[in-house]
Amino acid sequence: MSHEVKTIKEICALTLRVWREAAALFMSIEVWLLMLVAVSLVAGLFLAFMGEASSLLAFGFSFAYLIARPVLHAKGILKWPFI
Repeated sequence: MSHEVKTIKEICALTLRVWREAAALFMSIEVWLLMLVAVSLVAGLFLAFMGEASSLLAFGFSFAYLIARPVLHAKGILKWPFI
């Protein structure tokens, strides 16, 4: 996918077109839940490194989401954003 862009106006137009095409992906709750799990894992690692017991809560949330995700997909509550 090669685009010949030569001006700032063409760059802005191409960027706007890409963001409009990707808007459905960013509006998906699945993407935001995955981002929340990623943040939770990073926070859990940081808290574990600091010796805090609250890191177990962050790891527990991430582990519970990995278990609940197939159930939510099977019930039709979540949909795959990539299909």
